[in-house]
Amino acid sequence: MIDQKQIYILGLGLSGMSLASFLKKRNILFKCWDDDLEKRKKAQKYKFQVQIITFNELRNASYLVVTPGINHQSKSPHQVIKIAQELGVKIVTDIEFIKIFDLNNKIIGVTGTNGKTTTASFINSIISYKELINSKVCGNIGVPFTDLQIDKKTTLVVEASSFQLSKIDKLKFNVAVLLNISIDHIDWHGSMNNYINSKLKIFKNQDHLCHAVICIDDKYTKRIASSFKQNYNSELILISTSGNKNADINLYNDLEELRIENKLSNEIIMIQKSKLRFTHAKHNYQNLLAAYAVANVLNQQKSMFLESLKNLDNLNHRMEFIGQKNKVLFYNDSKSTNINSAIVAIESLENIFWILGGRSKEGGVSGIEKKLKNVVRAYSFGESGKEIKKVLEKKIKCLNFKSLDEAFEKCFKDAKNFNKEVNILFSPACSSFDQFKNFEERGERFKNMVKEKI
Repeated sequence: MIDQKQIYILGLGLSGMSLASFLKKRNILFKCWDDDLEKRKKAQKYKFQVQIITFNELRNASYLVVTPGINHQSKSPHQVIKIAQELGVKIVTDIEFIKIFDLNNKIIGVTGTNGKTTTASFINSIISYKELINSKVCGNIGVPFTDLQIDKKTTLVVEASSFQLSKIDKLKFNVAVLLNISIDHIDWHGSMNNYINSKLKIFKNQDHLCHAVICIDDKYTKRIASSFKQNYNSELILISTSGNKNADINLYNDLEELRIENKLSNEIIMIQKSKLRFTHAKHNYQNLLAAYAVANVLNQQKSMFLESLKNLDNLNHRMEFIGQKNKVLFYNDSKSTNINSAIVAIESLENIFWILGGRSKEGGVSGIEKKLKNVVRAYSFGESGKEIKKVLEKKIKCLNFKSLDEAFEKCFKDAKNFNKEVNILFSPACSSFDQFKNFEERGERFKNMVKEKI
């Protein structure tokens, strides 16, 4: 249990405010700070002790809790981070408090560059079917664990970002899932190696009673899996949607069925694709397979797993089908903030009119040229719009606009006049911060424009 030294919270966003409320209810000493005046005012309304964090203050600190997005690894981190590092104060995020408070709940962690939110949601829905397991989902999915009402029997399904994992101290995941790795957040982590090492911390404290599930469908995860037993103590389960012979559990995509072959239990599971409500695409099959592997670790019966699939659906802003106007279908994939997630989206549909743009990440859309066979034409917008247009025009027609609204209007006009059924896909491949607060606001804007048309 935590000692009586002071806890300092740096960053009063969703997780910071939730943790502050959690600590206040338990009469645990803490102080908090945010550089944003409005957030400080909000915290003061809740009677939290808001105070700038100084060297002398941090001498008495047990932990400095930072909002996941505050970078403690950069060459020029926040001044408070520098002080904490100099004093040797432990820097953590809110999820570390699952361990700090000695909560003995079973914890399932899910990470990966893409698909972790959907997978965490799938896992929670499947294992809690008919309340056989009392589970709740939290973490990077947008629900801090400190917001949950839990008891000792509650299983926590934690979506863990690389930002959160980079600050893991002693937190142990009973089951840890690594879905995939592709280039992302290099501006934050400084290098691909740093990014990968942050992801690998999900396995850091596991022992021989724990399980690690790794999908070996990309070069990075294959490499990690090949040396896993030399570096970690947990029981390794390899999964694949690409027919990898080294996998313990494979998923095969047949014409009308999905077939899961589990070598560990000598079990074959057939799933009728027509009964699945989520978008039929390889990335969603990967999410489903990972959820199956976790359910299998928890000894869920095959019949219950199959029954639970009826409750699985697309999440908001993740290849979300919005509706149809005559022969034009609309998909909202605003969560696509990097080129790899956009590639997954454009490989899932045909006759695509692609809307993309925003603030470019490292590498931009370089490499997309070989992946455009399903795209008829593209409509770029925002800060990176002109650069995107230059790259895409080597292969397909691309028009550039200042705003999402302008891009959408032209895209819809062209789609109506096309001679085949069209999929308008909003999969930006960029961050939203040039014109929107976040990908949710961006996605809602797209959905509202679609609803005006249909």
